[in-house]
Order: sequence, then C-alpha cells, then structure tokens
Amino acid sequence: MSEQRIERVDSIPLILYWLMKMRVQEIIDAIWYPHTNWQGLSYGQLAVLFLTYVLHRRTHRLSGMEEWVVDHQTLLEQITGWRMGPKEATDDRLGMLLDVLGGDEGERVCFQRQLGQHLIQAYALPTEVARYDTTTFSVHHAPSKTDQTKRGMLRFGNSKDKRPDLLQFKQGLGTLDPAGVPLLTATLPGSAADDPLYVPAWRKMAQTIGHEDFLYVADCKAAALATRATIDHEGGHYLFPLPMTGNVPKQLCQLVFNPPLKPALICLEGVTDEKDEAREVGCGFVVEKERQAELENGATHRWVEQWLVTQSTAHAKRQRKALQARLHKAEDALQRLKAKKEESKPEFQARAERILQQRKVVDLISVEVEETITSKKQYIGPGRPGPHRPYKMEEQYQLHLHFQRDEAAIERQTRLAGWRIYVTNVSTAQMSLNQAIAYYRDEWLVEHGFHRFKKGSLPVLPLFVRLLERIQGLMLLLMVALQALTLIEFVARRELASQQETIAGLVPGNPKMKTTRPTAERLLAQFTNLHLFVEETKAQVTGRLVETLTPLQRRILALLNVPEVVYDIAFSQQVLESKFHNST
Repeated sequence: MSEQRIERVDSIPLILYWLMKMRVQEIIDAIWYPHTNWQGLSYGQLAVLFLTYVLHRRTHRLSGMEEWVVDHQTLLEQITGWRMGPKEATDDRLGMLLDVLGGDEGERVCFQRQLGQHLIQAYALPTEVARYDTTTFSVHHAPSKTDQTKRGMLRFGNSKDKRPDLLQFKQGLGTLDPAGVPLLTATLPGSAADDPLYVPAWRKMAQTIGHEDFLYVADCKAAALATRATIDHEGGHYLFPLPMTGNVPKQLCQLVFNPPLKPALICLEGVTDEKDEAREVGCGFVVEKERQAELENGATHRWVEQWLVTQSTAHAKRQRKALQARLHKAEDALQRLKAKKEESKPEFQARAERILQQRKVVDLISVEVEETITSKKQYIGPGRPGPHRPYKMEEQYQLHLHFQRDEAAIERQTRLAGWRIYVTNVSTAQMSLNQAIAYYRDEWLVEHGFHRFKKGSLPVLPLFVRLLERIQGLMLLLMVALQALTLIEFVARRELASQQETIAGLVPGNPKMKTTRPTAERLLAQFTNLHLFVEETKAQVTGRLVETLTPLQRRILALLNVPEVVYDIAFSQQVLESKFHNST
C-alpha cells in the first residue's frame, strides 16, 4: 500500500540555490552560535528556510511557515539534505531566531559587513555610487510602557505615511548602484531625527565597500554643513541637494537672477527624445565655493565644494502648474468667504489669511478687510410709519474682503520654478554637471527597495511582531530577502546587456513584449507551474518532477547562471541524488 501526493515546487529550488550562493547560512552560523538547548536546524539553516518562505509566499507571518514547511517538506529535505522535525518551523522557534538576530547591534553590523563584502566580490558589484535614505512604518500596536521609555522602538513621530496618530519605527537603507543592492539597514525609533544618521551610515558603507572613494548620494537632510565637512575630512565624496531653509532661498534667488555664468543645457545619456537624440532635461551652471565647519573633535576643516545650480524643465513645469492651481483655489475660497454675524474685523482678516497659508500663497496674494458703517432709521413702538412717529438711527457695520494678486511676486516665483542647488566636493573635472544630475535622478533606486517593503513583494506591514529584538531581527532578514531580489535583477540585466539581447514572455497577457530590464518578481513568477510527484511506501520514498522545464524557464536559469540541475529532482530514500549539492 503506497501513499501518493503532489508538492508544489515553483521557484523554491531557485531561491534556495540563490540563498546558498549568497552564503547566508554560513555567515549567520559563523556569527551566532546556538544555545545549548537549541536542537535541530541551526540558526543559519532556519533563516534560509524562513527567507525562502518569505520570497515564495510574499509574507513574513511567522505562524504560516510551519504549514508551508509541511506542504513542501519532502522537496525541502531532498534539496537541502537537512532533516526537518515536525516542530522545526513553529512561530515560537522563529521568534527565538529573531530574538537572537535582533539582540546585539554589533553582531548585526558584523553580519551585514561580511555578507556585503561577499556579495561585492562574488557578483562583481560596482562600488562607484552608494545611496542612503530612511522611511517610516506605521503600526497599529497599542502603546506600552516599554514604548514610552528610551528603549522603546515604537514611538510617535514625523510620519512619512501621513499617519501621525499611529506608532511607528524608522528604517534606514544603504544601497549600491546600479541595481539598488542593499549593503546595510538599521531599525531606529520612530521619533529619531534623520540628520545624525548619514555620517555613521557612510562610515559603515565605507567599511563594507573597503574604501572611501565612492560617491555618497542622499536627500537634503544629509546636507548639514557638519555632515559634509566630516565626509570630506575623512576622504569621502558626496552629492546632496540643499534644503530650502535658512539662507538658502535667498542665495538661490541671487544666483538665479544674477547668474555668474550663462546656464548650460543639461542632457542625459540614455534619455532620448522622439528623434533619438539626447534629451534636454534642464539647464544650470556650477559655482565654486570655499567652505569651513567645525568637526566632531572641535577642529576646523576647510574645503572647496561645487554648487550645482540647476533647473529641471519637467519640475519647473509641474511647479508652475501647481502654483496657478493654488492661486485659483485661494481666490475661489476668498471669493466665497463671508463675514459671520458679530465677527470683528481682525477675526475676519485672520480667517482670510489662514486660507492663504493653507494654499501656500501668503506672499502672492494680499488681503484687506474694509469696514463700512451705514445708518438705518428704526421706528419706536407699534404701528405704521408716519411723519410724526418717533424713531432712532441705528448704525450697521459691514465687513468687505478685498484681495489682489502681487504680480511681481508671482513672476518672481515663476522664474524660480524648478531651480535647485546641489552641493558636492567632487571637482567638475572628475564629475560634470550632466553626470551629477544623472546620479541624483537615480535616487529612486533606494526608494524602490522601500516600495517593496511597503506595497511590494516583501511587505513589512501589517507587522505581526512587537518586541524590539524581533522587529530588528525581522528587518535584518527582510534586507537579505531584498538583497536576493535585487541581485537576481542585477545579474539578469547584466547578462542581457552583455549579450545585447532582450527577453519576452514575462508579462501576463502580452507574451510578445520584450524587455532588457526584467524584474525579479516576474522572473520568479515563471516557475509557478512545477510540481513534485511523491510516492511513499513503508520501504522507501520516491519522487520526481512532473513537468519538464520550458524554454523560457531554461533561458531564465541561464541568465542567472543557475545550473538546470537544481530542478533535476528525482530521488529514492535509499539512493539520494547529490547533483544539487555537487553543483553548489
């Protein structure tokens, strides 16, 4: 009597092979040693299974992994060679794993550095440009006493999700161009400020990369003078936009209205127009300035930086359109504004000014409230009015709102549309204005990682863990999952570029659509029609892959340099095939 069943294979062999090639298990087991009471799979082995589950099911819910392992146990055991007990992947066991990975910050930093160094060497990753940014994750957890202490991770703060009513934690992410492969991540309290994060992140990335000779790109919160001075003092290179605060708007006005140089056109390589020529994306000029700032040790550092004063044509068009929309909406609201009964002139004036503030046109529209007094005859007593009937004169006050556009201020704002100042300590001989703008325009690369965490294939929310260590451990593993996806994209796109070819058949409903930039999600989705037939008797367990690989699946494996033998699944419990393990 035999028992027969079908197990889904899908992309599991490919994901497992990829994680093994990344050496995730080896590095974890070399840093974290299991507790004496820990039995079964090691921390590294369990982490690899969890990452495979996350990438396959697109969820990090701990309670769902136990069932997933049961559904694929034969497949997982035959591919990995690991024996898996009945309670190997319970949520309690996974919780203990996250406690270990999220416990010591020094160990997490060591793990990220070792893993990043291996990936740079193994995949020949470019290290010329690195980026860093932060985002927030709002959770529906109820506040606890721990959250209200300094140790609490979940706090109220400036929410990028526009949910200030919810607790949140902040996540930093450092990536490498051109694929956005993450090198480091850090889980921070939700109320933490961004400004102090950029220098420590740069130092950690420099340690992982092995040198400081790379361009560090970040948003305007990294442009503090002390941050720029520290990076330049320690031999680094930066490219940041200046925030439109303090004295910067005044300096921008002076440079735009009285430019020391004639603005040159900015054309980006790879961005073409209808005539297949390099498309003009804006204009700008470079101004050299001498700077000085005080370092952490109290010493004064002096250096020379370039101010890239640029105007984006597309951004200027959007800003001008938005400006006109705000002006029209403000005027419509002022037109409908009426004085309330017994409302004073200052109160009515304040209501009108609040509209200007809400529409952000305070300096572009002027408002004035005029108060008029009229006299009205009021008869005393009942009866019809007559020439001898007594009366008294009553004064009536009326408020009238007058508003007018300041055309000069609007023209000034229109001329400033799209202009921005970027600062860098790289000379124009080493990095042209066109190159600098091209580097900053790729800031979406790190944002794409956040998109996968928020609404993509690696969703952090809803968050099912509450403890500080577990949140940190979970985000560490999700960063490894993001590394796996970005590396798959990088390798596939690099191989297509070297072959000067495209790939088709990835887009549902449009099988003829070709691309040179396939996403990891669409590549993995092509392996959803594979199944393992398992037959179990008292004497032995045998299994074989039901389907054969399609030409598209073989093409994808070739692009990723993954041997087809990973899907050559045919085994008997007495004579186990070792092709997979020999190939790895």
